[in-house]
This record gives sequence, C-alpha cells and structure tokens, in this order.
Amino acid sequence: MKLIPFIIALMLPFQTEGIEDLLKVDQALRGKDYAKAVKLADEAIAKSPKNERLYYLRGLANSGLRDYAAALKDFDNSLKANPKFYNALDQRGSANFRLGNMKEAGADFDEYIKLVPDEYPGHWRRGIVLYYLGRFKEGKEQFESYQKVENSDVENGVWHYLCYARAETLEKARAAMLPIQGDRRVPMTEVYLMFQGKFAPDKILEIAANAPADQEKIAPFYAHLYLGLYYESIDDKKKAAEHMEKAAKLGPLDHYMGDVARVHWNILKKDKDR
Repeated sequence: MKLIPFIIALMLPFQTEGIEDLLKVDQALRGKDYAKAVKLADEAIAKSPKNERLYYLRGLANSGLRDYAAALKDFDNSLKANPKFYNALDQRGSANFRLGNMKEAGADFDEYIKLVPDEYPGHWRRGIVLYYLGRFKEGKEQFESYQKVENSDVENGVWHYLCYARAETLEKARAAMLPIQGDRRVPMTEVYLMFQGKFAPDKILEIAANAPADQEKIAPFYAHLYLGLYYESIDDKKKAAEHMEKAAKLGPLDHYMGDVARVHWNILKKDKDR
C-alpha cells in the first residue's frame, strides 16, 4: 500500500517560537539523517520544552531510526502540549501498531478520524489495525472507502477480503472482492487471482522469483506476506506461519508493510508459545 509522504510543514504558521530550530530539524528529516534530526530536536526542546511540533518532529526522526518506543514518548509529549495536534495522534497510532499495541493504535486512529474526518477514506493503516482488533465489519468498510482513493491497489482488495471473510464467510468475501486493475507490482496480479480462487498458491513464489530487476528484492516479500495471509484465511496455520516468518525477514526496514509482516509474525509466535 502507498503511504502519503509527510510534508513536515509548520502546521501553525502564525506561531514563531523556535521556527529556526524547526526548520533545521525538518531539513535533517528530509535528508533522512534521522540521528542528526534527533540531536537537533534534543537541543531545540531543551530551549522550548512545550513546543509540540519539536516533539512531533523528533518522533518522526525516532521512527526513522526504528526506535518506536522513543517515538511513542515523543508523540505523547506532543499531545500533552496540544491534545488536538492530530498529526501527532496519527503518528502515535502507527508507533503503537509497530510496537504491537493494537488497542492503543485503534484508539489513536479512531480519534484522528474524529478530528479530521476528511482523512477517513485514505486511512488504510486504520483498516489494518481494525483487522487485528477483530473489528472486521469496520475494517471492510474502511477498505471499501479506500477503493475510492486508489482503485489499482491489490493490497486494499486483499485486506477487504480478509475482513469480509472474518465478518461473513470466505464465499461471500470472494464474491464481493473489490475490482482491482493496474497494479504493476510483481506478483500482485497473481495474488489477487489467488484470493479469487483463480490462481494456484504454489505458483506465486515462482512468479516472484522472475520479477524484473527493479522489483527482484521486494517481490519475494510480497509473495510470502500474502501467501501467509491467504493460508491464514483458510485456517492452514502451519503454512501461514512459514510464509509470515519469511515475510518478516524479507520485509524492508523502511517499509510499512514490512512492519505489518513483522507485527503479524510476532503475534503468531506468541500464539504458538501459549
């Protein structure tokens, strides 16, 4: 799925406190120099300890460093300074999700949508959290809404199917699959057909292995992620775990869906250990 890039704008332009420091941190973030961004934010926060935007930017930097516990604290502090700072609320939801705090992530995303209802259609991250929370009907509706934003995303169609299948039945979910066309990522066309019952699961990895050079690293990840979800949907726990473990290892570290695979694998491991 596609993440809309966060433009680190100065959300409150009429406020001038610490504006030079904000710009410096913002510049480091844009250059993906997350360690530098954290250092600059540390120095700026020491001077302006109640500036919600500085905590927010440091939270983004810590997220870039994959220190989600630190990011969570930053977004908490940002919201303490300004409870209506909805960008921090949204990012706290993502940090909570990556830490496996599903209930908290769901609450953050729900509150974010209440504050910024126009963002509801595009909030596929909320839909994924709703799936893990067992709020399948709401998840189904969330992905139906995202279809109006992006109708060529096989992943949206699959997550809609997964929620629908849990809320109703596999048969109903398959009959109501969202119409997806134009997803050029390998092997997403075949993944879509697989969930429709029109493509053999054991052929997906072969398709991924023959991806073009610009997709040869990411294609096996997508294959294992959606094979894992497919087998989970038909209650084949062994195959689901095998593929999700591989997806968790292959998922790029700077990729939200890579984090989805890692979170899912952690859930499966905990269930297995019980």
